[in-house]
Amino acid sequence: MKSKTSPSEAVAPSKTAYIRSLMAGDYQLWCIVLILNAIGFLVQFSAKSKYHLGGAMEPLSYLVKNGIILIASLLIMSYISRQDYVRLTRFNNLVLFASWLLIGFAYVFEPSKGGASRWIDIGPISFMPSDMAKLALIISLSKLFATKQASPDAYSKWTLATILFQVGTTCFLIMLSNFSTSILIGGTSFVLMLFGRVPWRSIWIVVSVMVGLGIGVVVLGIGQRAETVQSRIKSYIKRTVGNEKGKEESSDKDEGENYQLHQSQMAIATGALQPLGPGKSQFRYLLSQADSDFIYATVIEEYGIIMGLFLPFVYLWLLMRGIRVIQYSAKPLGGLLSAGLAFSLVVQAFINMFVSVGAIPVTGQPMPMISAGGTSLIFTAISMGLIMSISKDKELHA
Repeated sequence: MKSKTSPSEAVAPSKTAYIRSLMAGDYQLWCIVLILNAIGFLVQFSAKSKYHLGGAMEPLSYLVKNGIILIASLLIMSYISRQDYVRLTRFNNLVLFASWLLIGFAYVFEPSKGGASRWIDIGPISFMPSDMAKLALIISLSKLFATKQASPDAYSKWTLATILFQVGTTCFLIMLSNFSTSILIGGTSFVLMLFGRVPWRSIWIVVSVMVGLGIGVVVLGIGQRAETVQSRIKSYIKRTVGNEKGKEESSDKDEGENYQLHQSQMAIATGALQPLGPGKSQFRYLLSQADSDFIYATVIEEYGIIMGLFLPFVYLWLLMRGIRVIQYSAKPLGGLLSAGLAFSLVVQAFINMFVSVGAIPVTGQPMPMISAGGTSLIFTAISMGLIMSISKDKELHA
């Protein structure tokens, strides 16, 4: 005698299969993405509320806008995770060259925002081409190194010239308006060269050229951010080393340069042991970048030191899962690409955290999936989608 199946039981398996089809790849990566985006959505709503105090629909209009961007990024991530990453990266060099043109266009023709011309305004949307260049360079280097894994002796002078051209051009163009991003890209390139088994002599040549290029840009005052970089390095040295008369003596200028950092540290001290609770941050009104560059301070002020320790753990979890793909990736490209993308996202997050606590000079790096920024969220979604697409190799070759 056949057992009857209720309609709810019949529908449940199809719904589960549909959800699984949308969330392809490593389920732990999806957990990480959902956790970080949920935290980011809540904290951004709190941090940005100071900009949306007027009007009948405020601050709900920002909540709706941010929700639309978040849903769009998750859909993009889902779509890419279900595709063949090799096919998606087929025309990447063209994307890299296009990003160089867009960075140059923004630098020459777009108005300065925050002391730099990094954005291209397309109607109500601001697009940052440096995010596009960072992703494209990681893919290009991964593809280049993947072709050499069968025989590391295949690295030639032409390969070295290609690495120098791609990394040098990308870093130099971004350096003119965003010095910290160029450093992040240089560091990611170095890690990729290690994973790609590039000969040490070639690695040191590339590193030496990049360091010399960076020092030259800062010392010679080339670009829009050279003076700012000089000022921030000097402030950091004064803050950490002190001066001959003691750390207690500080000029009004020093106070001005360190104002944002002081507010960030006060926010952390205020909420670390006695968190104020969601939406109750007080220092968001004093921190000009409470929703982006100093969002880690807002997180701790509202949620306490437990959340402050939880976020680094989640990012390290992401790094572990991204690098672990190397063990079961069917192609060298998959392992290199996953490691490079994961490293870039995690280091960017830690830079943001280190800035908030004063461990490194102030930079303008957002925390992936936590900080505000539509362009950053979209390109982070593309990066995570690629990592998830690569992680499907585990299912295919288990």
